[in-house]
Amino acid sequence: MDAMGKLVMLLLLLTATPALAEDVTPYDRFRLWNDCQAIRVLVEDPGQDATEIGLMKSAIETAVRSRLRTAHLYDDSLGLPYLYVNVHVVGPAFSITVNYNQAMVSGGGFDFAPTWETGSTGTHGKDGSYILSNVSMKMDRFIDEYLRVNADAC
Repeated sequence: MDAMGKLVMLLLLLTATPALAEDVTPYDRFRLWNDCQAIRVLVEDPGQDATEIGLMKSAIETAVRSRLRTAHLYDDSLGLPYLYVNVHVVGPAFSITVNYNQAMVSGGGFDFAPTWETGSTGTHGKDGSYILSNVSMKMDRFIDEYLRVNADAC
């Protein structure tokens, strides 16, 4: 590459803005902005049918915490906001819901409300690890979105 090519490349790098930062809308900030602070987790018990296929609440909690710790986003001592993870298994079917909950002003006080959500339903084929893998994918999606929106603070 000649000197002119190097100069053009340098100028492109210096003037480029991260694509992720460009895509953050006010709605995204409402849903996920937290100044890149750590998050508390609440995981529901998946029920007796989950236990029968080898899926325990403790395994779900471990998977969720592990993903958040890897991204430096986990702190169980905090009260707000929090991530709610609900895995429910009934017979051959399952559902997964992951909600990011923040405090909202409500009637002179405040309450918690989900501002971001992802989820899915399906059948598990008696394989608890399949469900756990789906939980991990939902966590990856949450972390990607959270870090995208909070990139300026992270």
